[in-house]
Amino acid sequence: MESSAALPHAARELLLKGGGCAVNFECAPELCAPLRAELARSGRSVGFVRADEGFYDRMDTAAYLRLFERMAGTRGMADAALAAMGLEDARRTPLRRLTPAQRRRLSIAREIVRAPEVFYIEEPLAGQDAEGCRRILEWMDGVPSTGRCCIAATASTRTVYLLPGERYHLDGNGLERLEAAEESAAQGTAVEKIPAKAGETLLLFNPSDIDFAESASGRTALSVRGEEYACALTLEELSVRLERYGFFRCHRSYLVNMQKVQEVVRWTRNSYALRLENGPESGVPLSKGRIDAMRRQYRF
Repeated sequence: MESSAALPHAARELLLKGGGCAVNFECAPELCAPLRAELARSGRSVGFVRADEGFYDRMDTAAYLRLFERMAGTRGMADAALAAMGLEDARRTPLRRLTPAQRRRLSIAREIVRAPEVFYIEEPLAGQDAEGCRRILEWMDGVPSTGRCCIAATASTRTVYLLPGERYHLDGNGLERLEAAEESAAQGTAVEKIPAKAGETLLLFNPSDIDFAESASGRTALSVRGEEYACALTLEELSVRLERYGFFRCHRSYLVNMQKVQEVVRWTRNSYALRLENGPESGVPLSKGRIDAMRRQYRF
């Protein structure tokens, strides 16, 4: 059995929460095994969706789900799971021909069919396009209302802020809650060049080159045309220097170039994102508490 020795007591308590709940961990992949082990010994029925899933590749999508429907004795759940994950058009597709994104949604659909007390999902948005993200986030948002728990683990800071529910950073030093409250951007003097590093090479970016900046685990990264570059400045310092160039503090951990924003996406009633020209399909998180400030500032 996988070990849970690496988990702090506070994390174990979160895994044992009863009733309808949604808990999300930002953590390194090696901490997923202890999370799974703790849930496995909890005494509750748990549906596991791992980052490394195996399939019966000769079966088609519908037959695969109906196999688990028969095993679980949950009549009528296969069709509902297909619809929830947007897989109706792939119901007769052999599993070996599904895309990685479809396989991820199929894994979730399999656990929907089994109807466990707790859903545990690793990297829920991995490889998803906008429609896939919407399907998964809407389903996750609705899980607590059924009296079940949804627990997710991801190595992506961006992803954890899009997921509905409580958010925590988990590492070898313990557990830290990620607050949703926003820090106000300070006023200051802007500059024309922003320093960043690619390996040992120092780069100087024009503000217009930067799509967004994010802060995770005490480190700041700039996203430029889909590539990430380490930046020694804090997000607060960047906010001060970039505000006059049209950057907006959309989230505690994100600063976005509003010139690059194409769409405001509402994934669920409490999960919003800004979709950028060169940004990730899931978008950059937009805190609910920052929406009114953005409307006032940009007059829409």
